[in-house]
Amino acid sequence: MKLYYFCILSASIGFVSGRIDREAIVSKFNVVRKNLINNETTPLQVGNGDFAFNVDNTGMQTFLPFNTLSTWAWHNDSLPANGEALGDYTGVPMLTHGRNVSYEIPDPNLPEVSQWIISNPNRVNLGRIGLKFKGQALPVFQISEPRQELNLWNGFITSKFNVDGVPVEVITQGDLETDSVAFEIESDLLGSGDLQVELDFPYPPIHGTEHKYEVFAGVYGFPLNHTTQLVAGDGKGGANGSVAHIYHEMQETRYYVNLRWGTGEAPSSSPLPTIRRNEPPGSASKSAHRYTISPGEKDHTASYSLPRTAKSSLSSKLSFTAHFAPSKHTPAPPAEIRARSSAAWATYWKQGGFVDVVTGSTNANATELQRRVVLSQYHARVNSAGTRHRQPPQESGLMNNGWYGKFHMEMVVWHCAHWATWGRQALFDGVFPGVYETFLESSVARAGRMGWAGARWPKMTDPITGTSSPGGINGLLMWQQPHPMYLAMLAYQGSPTQKTLERWDPILTATADYMASYAWKNESSGYYDLGPPAYGVTENTPPKESLNLAYEASRTYWHYGLRVAQHWKTLLGRPVPKVWTRVAAHLAPLPTTTDAKTGQSYYAVYEGLNHSWWNDTSNRGKKLTSDPRSLIMLQGILPDLPPLIISSSDNTTTNSPVSQHGGRVIVDSETARATSDKVWEIWGDENIRGWGRPVLAMNAARIGRADRAIYHLTAFDYWDFDDAGFAVRGGDGGTPPPFLPGNAGLLLAVGYMAAGWAGSEGDAPGFPKDGSWIVKHEGMLKGL
Repeated sequence: MKLYYFCILSASIGFVSGRIDREAIVSKFNVVRKNLINNETTPLQVGNGDFAFNVDNTGMQTFLPFNTLSTWAWHNDSLPANGEALGDYTGVPMLTHGRNVSYEIPDPNLPEVSQWIISNPNRVNLGRIGLKFKGQALPVFQISEPRQELNLWNGFITSKFNVDGVPVEVITQGDLETDSVAFEIESDLLGSGDLQVELDFPYPPIHGTEHKYEVFAGVYGFPLNHTTQLVAGDGKGGANGSVAHIYHEMQETRYYVNLRWGTGEAPSSSPLPTIRRNEPPGSASKSAHRYTISPGEKDHTASYSLPRTAKSSLSSKLSFTAHFAPSKHTPAPPAEIRARSSAAWATYWKQGGFVDVVTGSTNANATELQRRVVLSQYHARVNSAGTRHRQPPQESGLMNNGWYGKFHMEMVVWHCAHWATWGRQALFDGVFPGVYETFLESSVARAGRMGWAGARWPKMTDPITGTSSPGGINGLLMWQQPHPMYLAMLAYQGSPTQKTLERWDPILTATADYMASYAWKNESSGYYDLGPPAYGVTENTPPKESLNLAYEASRTYWHYGLRVAQHWKTLLGRPVPKVWTRVAAHLAPLPTTTDAKTGQSYYAVYEGLNHSWWNDTSNRGKKLTSDPRSLIMLQGILPDLPPLIISSSDNTTTNSPVSQHGGRVIVDSETARATSDKVWEIWGDENIRGWGRPVLAMNAARIGRADRAIYHLTAFDYWDFDDAGFAVRGGDGGTPPPFLPGNAGLLLAVGYMAAGWAGSEGDAPGFPKDGSWIVKHEGMLKGL
């Protein structure tokens, strides 16, 4: 059957060669740090998308207690002790088209239960691994001459520094296959016994509002609330005594740190380290859960559990693997992890898409743009490829616990859509539609409780149950609902098979059932209305007035979603539900306003605004004009429309596409262009934050303003990426960096501008043709 409205490119998405020297470009942007960082600096990371180890200048977590985070380790705080019962929370009723509907927002009568649901479960810091000096914590003032380099092509960090004037070198390597980090440490201080490795295990605090953003997750003041235990290895998979395990139990949360020493060779050929617990079990000290690893003896006379007696016999080298997992395992030796992970990272860079804007360009902004693109690809692989647990990342990735560690369902497009357009379909498919399959049952139940059909997807999401955290905005946000349709089309573009159609069909069916059910038939106008109450994409609209929001509702994203659902059924050769057809054909039109002086029409954020809203100086007006990005999303991220399935009456339906209803018929190009110009005029650079610039760039490219598109991506004075290449949210976001939707949004926009979008013409249609930009790309797919 014919596939409508987008094309499949023939460009290879596998190995490529010849055109672009990828290794040279990637290696050019290795991160090098020559100054000691502080607690406001983003750490460098190694990881695999499901696990990340964050480091200070020592390549470990020595003088800054950075986090070790995963997609699988979560913990629930103790329930409220004030008599409020979790089962009493049922949401808060709000009048919705003549009936009370309970929305997932905080209940003022149950404040502690509401907060508990918001903040639980919360992501667990799996433990800290750092260096100690002469039996004590290594203070930062004893560290000098630091030089740290992140090798992007092979995915490891080399950290060189002096401790008390003596050189130390640490190589830190993550593993793309397992949740492991391998260390190779070399220093004469190891041989003298003055330098050792220490492991420590924090406990999650009670997560009130003050712990919404935890830069350093966990506390050490509740040692009796949890237990750790050293377990000797059984020798399987390695030499006897080369494996040990630390078991950590925090109520329902239990896991192991599986340790592996040396090379895995016979004991006689390699000295084995020792590990001991610093204090006896049951200690009430803050250091109760600390463990010390010391280097092996040169003559290898010491066993796994014996204390050291002769410093001169110690090795000046220490290699070990720390593998974090819910169960006990024998991890791979560090040398094996180093070899296979370096090769896997090189494969990652060789495969999939690549964009080169630096080799031939003379534009002064090309180098910095290329740096951001390359580093964003690294950070996305470490933080945004949670394929084993089918999880999109939280906004701060696997670096710190922003929003209690929970991901936001409305942000999944910004986090992960680029995997598809950059030819990395396996990473895209590792998240989608799995995340929707996981939460389908709970989302159907949610819609049912609220009196609607289908599946109502959550917002700030409990990764285990799919519960939507009851924030004031969370329960009323709408734009995550049609996301499955957009993502399904990306999935089908990458793999146009029956298997893709069949797997996504239950998700799209449940989504479309809800969208059609949620729409309310306004008998006065004859249209179907959406909201109120509702919040728009920018979260700055008055919820009780937000009727037919321009981007989310009316004949835009809601319409697009229903049209895709209809089209999906035709590709499967199955009947299209009549209600989808009826609602899609009769959704309220896009809200517009007209300038009385010029007669020019513009789109409005929601229905009911008159043209004065552009210059409204009231608090409401200022809130709207401080971030009007929803209006440029109409021709930014929103694709053209697939054919509309028309029924001959409200009682029958047909699977025959009607061509005059295909194409971009909902968004008028002249009105969209005028609206884009108006947004450009009023949305000052200093107010644009988050993923605002990528969507502005995509909008400008689509309406033929390539000069404006590249400006948005290169307004470096306003759009901050730090020295490690992490995007900073900026504005009034209030969240500590990083802001991963900024990194992933940059990749989506650059891919869009380089490879084009469905219906675009020519090469690199989003870059100016002024001669200063020479853009090469390979392995890319067009955007929708």
